[in-house]
Amino acid sequence: MLVKAVINDKYTNTEVHVCKDTSDEEVKNLINEISQMVNGELVAQAENGDREILNRLDVVRFYADNQKVAADVAGKRYTIAKKLYELEGELDEKIFFRISKSEIINLKKIQKLDMSFTGTIKIIMKDNSESYTSRRNVVKLKKVLGL
Repeated sequence: MLVKAVINDKYTNTEVHVCKDTSDEEVKNLINEISQMVNGELVAQAENGDREILNRLDVVRFYADNQKVAADVAGKRYTIAKKLYELEGELDEKIFFRISKSEIINLKKIQKLDMSFTGTIKIIMKDNSESYTSRRNVVKLKKVLGL
């Protein structure tokens, strides 16, 4: 696969072109991945088995659950077909923060912080779910939140 960038004054908006002689599974997957990345969407599987497209900004948290990655959105649980480290690389670091080895939270969905615990921070999200930072990420989280 050849990847190239063309910088030219005639382009006022960023464009992505996928070119091949036939439309095959590779082309469809590539277009799907690029669309999800650009549009901030994720394909997820609901608990009833239906596949849905989620907007990343609606996700409260991503977390490891029984060897899979789950996402909580508006009180519903979805399964994501990606690893946490892959999501971490794709997500906007101004909005999403990895609080532990097994969880990434949406900073915009934090309701309150409980700092009464020694060495960690209890995070209560807007959907009333609770998470805890790992000890190694407490300082980083405080810095990101300006505390």
